Amino acid sequence: MHRNIITVLIATTLGALTATGIADAAPTARLREGMQVVGQDVQSGTYNTAGPRSQDYGYCFITWLPYKGAKSSEAIDMESYSGASYVQLKDGDVVNVEGCVWTHE
Repeated sequence: MHRNIITVLIATTLGALTATGIADAAPTARLREGMQVVGQDVQSGTYNTAGPRSQDYGYCFITWLPYKGAKSSEAIDMESYSGASYVQLKDGDVVNVEGCVWTHE
C-alpha cells in the first residue's frame, strides 16, 4: 500500500515540475561559467561580451569539446578573449566557458 502512495506522489511531483517548466527548462540567452550544450542549455546564435571582468585576470576563455563530459585535454578548439568580443555558437556545440559575461544578441 505504501509503495503505491509513494509512486503516485513521485508521479504527481514530476508532472508538476514538467508543467511548470522546471524539468524541461528552455535554453537560456546567457552563457554561464562551466560546460553547456548549445541548443539544450543555451540558445544558438551570436553572443557578445564587453570583455573580462576584474576577477577574470584580463582574459576569458571558451573551449569547444567533442561531447558533454569531455576532458579539457580532448578540446577541439579554444579561444581567449581580452576585450569586447563576439562568438557564434551553433546547435550541438559543447562549450566550456571561463570568465566574461556573455549575452545572446
